[in-house]
Amino acid sequence: MMLAVWIGLLLFAAVCGCALLLTARAQRNIRASKHISMTAYGTYAQAQQDKHDLNLFGLAQQLRRRLGAAASFGLSFQSLGLTGAAFLLAGPALQKGGPSVVSIGLPVIALFGILVSASLAELSSAVPTAGGVYHWASAIGTRRRGWYAAWFQLAGHLAMMALMNGACAFILDKLFSVWLNYSSSWWSTGIALCFVTAVQAMINHWGTGRAGALQEAGIMLHAVVLAAVIGGIFIAFGRSVYSPKLLYTFQNASLDGHVTPWAFVVGMLVLQKLFLGMDGAAQGSEETSDPRIRVPWAIYLSSVYAMIGGFVLLMCLTLVLPAIVGTALFSSGDSLLAAAALDGWQGNTLVLLVIAAAIWGSGNSELLICSRAIFCLARDQAVPFSRLLSRVSREQQSPLPAIGTAALLSVLLFGAGRLVDGGEAGGIPSLLGFTVLCLQLSYMIPIWIKIKLHGRHRLLDDAPWRLGSYGLIVDRAAFIWLLLSGAVSVFALGLWGAVGTGLWFILVMALDRRYRKQHLAKLQSRLKRPKGEIIRIERKFHLH
Repeated sequence: MMLAVWIGLLLFAAVCGCALLLTARAQRNIRASKHISMTAYGTYAQAQQDKHDLNLFGLAQQLRRRLGAAASFGLSFQSLGLTGAAFLLAGPALQKGGPSVVSIGLPVIALFGILVSASLAELSSAVPTAGGVYHWASAIGTRRRGWYAAWFQLAGHLAMMALMNGACAFILDKLFSVWLNYSSSWWSTGIALCFVTAVQAMINHWGTGRAGALQEAGIMLHAVVLAAVIGGIFIAFGRSVYSPKLLYTFQNASLDGHVTPWAFVVGMLVLQKLFLGMDGAAQGSEETSDPRIRVPWAIYLSSVYAMIGGFVLLMCLTLVLPAIVGTALFSSGDSLLAAAALDGWQGNTLVLLVIAAAIWGSGNSELLICSRAIFCLARDQAVPFSRLLSRVSREQQSPLPAIGTAALLSVLLFGAGRLVDGGEAGGIPSLLGFTVLCLQLSYMIPIWIKIKLHGRHRLLDDAPWRLGSYGLIVDRAAFIWLLLSGAVSVFALGLWGAVGTGLWFILVMALDRRYRKQHLAKLQSRLKRPKGEIIRIERKFHLH
């Protein structure tokens, strides 16, 4: 028994050691690179450098740069949605895989999640534009590969936004049903979802400055949730805990039997949502100061901190699992995290409001990410109604039509998930499977291109955030993990997610045939765009 404990602890320590090793290598290469940050010379000097880097890709600076290092990190960290993932997935993962899915499974997922983050971080440093995987795959590969990466990325983030906002609406609906004395239903949750999404859209219409402040506040809010839930758990259940030894045995959550290997794998793959969405900061690259440095650090470090926070939170939940019974508002079957929070704070609903606020922040980050993804596709005439969706407000310098479209699509996607799942489990199984598969496919495309190029490309060579000789090893390990976990997820997370991904693929192929010529022509003309035309576009906006 003690051997299993030591093996589990050494596994987590090894993952932390790997993260530190990659961090040191990236930092060393930044110092050795030719990149000179202009932040020390003032905001104007840095803005001119960032604008020059963007102009090299044939893009005009239309969006206002107001995101700093903390806001960029918050964009990726909140996209990972630690609080939302724990609210939605802690219970199902533990029910399927037992305590060992946290103590052994989570470090394994975290290791490969960090490797994927490191591989994507290199790409974001090479191509500091708001397209994310779309522009990465297009710049070092081909237009068609970038096209498919873009659409899978957009679908994955829209589904993730639907999951986060659905969870927030579910909490609010439960609370209001008690306060206003009505019966919670599918319709009341839907109304709450529309309200939550509408507020996010209004805030994003204000512009990047306020959105950036919310990203920074969201980091602190997630920290408050972690402290509140963990503190409440041990205040209430300090003596009613598992022996730590049981965390490293393959027993089920009820401790009345052993889990099967397949059940353990399913529980482990449910938790991989904790390490998907880290590419969110890349969608804010054109609004981030010094994106060649800050965006890759945001992508990479968000996964590292999600690993640490998720491990501590889920271990604490698991240690008091037998004592968590929930209240009339939330049973442990509804949400283990909510039930533990209410039990720990003796039914105080204030802690639920804080949890809902943290999840709302994750959905708000996803709205910014999805709207920029739509805007980038529309700017390259790759979507219907491109002229409308590529518009940028001169006052707020935000893509307002793209924001409204992303908000509407996420609500429709949540409704589709509820319909497919028959109204049960809040549409979580189908949306989760769809999210995981789409994002994994979108990450696989640029990483595979890097592997084929052996990490050698003019843009990659000029990137300051690099892993050097470690890069190819990291790329191969990340790609193999995405390929294998994606294949298993088709069966582990339910077939409806795979069906949805297949239907989305058919739709993307049809759109490719419809928009291929004009999209390719737009990309080619953009790369040959004269400097004078870029200046004429930028004169319409107040950039400083």
